[in-house]
Amino acid sequence: MSSREYFANVAEEWDALRQGFFPEAVREKSLALAGIEPGAAANAALTAADLGAGSGFVTEALLAAGLTVFAVDSSPEMLDRLRGKFASTRGEGRRFTALEGEAGRLPLPDASVDFVFANMLLHHVEAPGAAIAEMARVLRPGGRLMLTDLDSHTHAFLLAEHHDRWPGFPRADVRAWLEAADFRDINVDCCGEDCCADSCGGADHARISIFAASARRPVLGVRPAQADPDAVAAYARGYWESAKPLLCAESVLAAVARGLGVRSPLIPRMATGFCSGLSRSCGLCGAFSAGVMALGMALGRNDGRDDLDDTFAPVQEFREDFLQRFGSLECRAISGYDLGDPVGLAEYRRTCVKTRICAPMLEHAAAQVIRILKETRA
Repeated sequence: MSSREYFANVAEEWDALRQGFFPEAVREKSLALAGIEPGAAANAALTAADLGAGSGFVTEALLAAGLTVFAVDSSPEMLDRLRGKFASTRGEGRRFTALEGEAGRLPLPDASVDFVFANMLLHHVEAPGAAIAEMARVLRPGGRLMLTDLDSHTHAFLLAEHHDRWPGFPRADVRAWLEAADFRDINVDCCGEDCCADSCGGADHARISIFAASARRPVLGVRPAQADPDAVAAYARGYWESAKPLLCAESVLAAVARGLGVRSPLIPRMATGFCSGLSRSCGLCGAFSAGVMALGMALGRNDGRDDLDDTFAPVQEFREDFLQRFGSLECRAISGYDLGDPVGLAEYRRTCVKTRICAPMLEHAAAQVIRILKETRA
């Protein structure tokens, strides 16, 4: 009997059976490690995939937390249970979708969800490493993966009676699979809960510890160590001097994003208001502002638990370098003109400040961001 056939047979009973295998505390630990805040309103824009969803153990908690959930399982019988249980959250404009699929070929588009949860799935799949790589595919840049599964054990009855493919996993193997899939911020540790402690007649010999693994898909498609500062400088100048040019802040941010393999519809549009000295208000230089944004894109915090110094120190270094080279952080002081004044703007254009001053400054700012990131991520 395959694991698929096993779950088809136990689908109607699984909610009761599951309670003998692992407690609610497992999913609570998983959601906490994912950084999902309590309260539906805080998570209304977030999406998650619950892989090997079964009868909805993790899906239930994700829906209660306000997320939109794609529940994936290979068992049509389990999916029928899911659809019946969460009927009120199905349909157009609803937050629940049940999908039939295998761990190695998920029925989800690339970069389509903010979270992937896989509780007690890995020990049923043929190729755990390939399944983890597939999970990486469907996560958005910066998205989080949460795995809860069995530590290595010697209880052969689980393979014979429950049709597990694997007798749990050494945590070092799980970490290696996550690293091979290019995940970052990897943590593999004890969940603090056991599996099977209350099943099989409550036999203590069947008690198996559960690990919780968390990891993040990188925001950057190219590691800073592999990025070329000179190429990024050339990108910035190319955007600045093209037939339909980007403006200063747009050029720098777009160049750094290109060099680091970041693709987002927010780039360059999030930089537009910072161009021409904060929208021609004699504010901060657009090249400087975009450099700060680019450093935040690469090093910024994911939530309030992360260390501010990881971003603040590199930004301070960038600021000091910019001041030393250009004497000011303000557009008017650097260019010599008030770009918000029609006369000043005309003089700026007549005296070719764009080519003489701004172009080299954009090149330097974009390249300097890459240099700082290389040092920071060394």
